[in-house]
Amino acid sequence: MKKIYLAIPLLAMAMTACNPSEIDGGSEWGALSADQVQASATPIQVDGKNGNKIHVVNSSPVVSAWDADQLIENTTHTVTTEGEVYVTKIGTNVIRCLTTNIGGTPTTKELTVEVDTISYITPAISDRLCIGKDGAPKYFGKGYSASKIVLEQTIDKTSGKPGNSITIKSNPNPALCTFKWGTGTMTTNVGKIVNYELGVEHELTVEFLDATGKSETVSLGKFTAAAYSDLPEGIKLLTGYDPVSAPTATKTWELAPANNWGNGGNNDKKPSWWTTTVEGQGGSNGTLTFDFPNSTLTKVIFDEGNSAGDKSGSGKFSLDFSTTDDSKSIQFTLKTTEPGNIIYPIMINQSDYHPTVYDVTVISENELILRAQHTNDATWEGCFWVFQAVKE
Repeated sequence: MKKIYLAIPLLAMAMTACNPSEIDGGSEWGALSADQVQASATPIQVDGKNGNKIHVVNSSPVVSAWDADQLIENTTHTVTTEGEVYVTKIGTNVIRCLTTNIGGTPTTKELTVEVDTISYITPAISDRLCIGKDGAPKYFGKGYSASKIVLEQTIDKTSGKPGNSITIKSNPNPALCTFKWGTGTMTTNVGKIVNYELGVEHELTVEFLDATGKSETVSLGKFTAAAYSDLPEGIKLLTGYDPVSAPTATKTWELAPANNWGNGGNNDKKPSWWTTTVEGQGGSNGTLTFDFPNSTLTKVIFDEGNSAGDKSGSGKFSLDFSTTDDSKSIQFTLKTTEPGNIIYPIMINQSDYHPTVYDVTVISENELILRAQHTNDATWEGCFWVFQAVKE
């Protein structure tokens, strides 16, 4: 009689015996401590010096990744068993080998490397150094001196007064530079820094950060901007003024035909809670004309017999570009004086208060939205006025 052997139980036994922790990696793969990780990090030599590219290898039977902290970038994270990572600092650097064993348990082994020179410049550092541009450094390295910086304040062509920009013409320092002057900040080694606050003396400073990680802030002198040689776009959009093409121009606005008065969150760009019209509240439309050279705002009310009592008049205005803040929807700030305040300057839920400080939240050739903050911050409320440009 012929015998028949069943193979299914044997196959099941074979599958049960195929345990990766025992066959592929050995029992050490299931419980590998940091001191057991067989990893190395070796700087790649450039002209006999340790460069900032690092050859990394992990020969342990685990999943590997490598973390390296950088000077101005976020920590880099590279997933590989063997490959290259980089650092951006001369001197002692720590490379972290991150491993995960078969049980999912993470381990970190720190490896110390010594870097002598920056042989590889990252795009972020190269862009800030302005490598390839006139007057800029050719490498990223040690040392800096403020005496090497050549700068020039712009002179306004219309008035001959000191302008509101300073050009860093030459700066061969092989260090990252952050320039600050009044409302302006510049993070490139050469270029133009613009300050939008007139008539106030401000110190021009530069913060150096070299490839060793050394940082120092140095004064380059005090400068006052007396005229807008570099005009903010908001001035032209709001007032029509341009020092070259339109030195005597003015611009006129009126309330939009619908939903021109309302409230919303104190960081909103537009009224989002409730809107109506000024006319529907007993007020009157009219016009606002901005004369930038004379700093005059002229208001004309169409119906001065309106119950809100808003009257025509003129007064001084000023613009503050130091308040620009995207997180609060502030393009710049408009400050007015009575009687040349805006049309229907009445706050929702605070009708006894007439503001004279307005955030410009939206500005274009044809649209202007102003927002006044409620004096009680706890309400999180702003009042909005929506204008459109008057067509000539």
